[in-house]
Amino acid sequence: MRKIITMTLLVLLTTLPAGAQATKKDKGSGQLNERVSDFWKKTKKSIDKVGERIENEINSESSGLRRISGKYYMNIYDTNLYKGNDGESMRALCLKEFSEKYPHVKVRSCVIPQEDWQTETVETNKEVTGYAQTLYCYILGKDGNEGYINAKFVFERQKKVGEPYINTQVKWPLWIRTDVMTNEVFERLVTGK
Repeated sequence: MRKIITMTLLVLLTTLPAGAQATKKDKGSGQLNERVSDFWKKTKKSIDKVGERIENEINSESSGLRRISGKYYMNIYDTNLYKGNDGESMRALCLKEFSEKYPHVKVRSCVIPQEDWQTETVETNKEVTGYAQTLYCYILGKDGNEGYINAKFVFERQKKVGEPYINTQVKWPLWIRTDVMTNEVFERLVTGK
């Protein structure tokens, strides 16, 4: 999500000043309302292009979100790729929390769709001071005959250089998103249509 926000800001910062620059035609004679209207049309085109780029990034496979009927949904994950010794206990923690909130929902899958922790370098004053790691867990549940619930949890840990990793969240895991979807939306997410 940080990547999308950063990219959005960069695109906006580079696009809007270019659209806001006055040309000789903008400074020419003509009614003020005509010049303002021309300026607005050019700016609107730039904003529309930025919006299109952002939507394409959100809909890409790397974002983990897809737009269906005007709303964004997480992708469906059903294959567990994480083989770490702690994987079973982390999935059990997520299942426990999910079952407490939705006791009547039948769990179809509980997976960590990453092969390993995502690691980022932490720098202070351009010097490496540590590392941060992230792991995601997804639970898909069937909500009666009406639809599905897709929940996303995150595990985060950090370490300073030369020290062991410690959990960074107040809650381990942190429940970060829930999508409630109809059968139709679920089918579209699964088939990719």
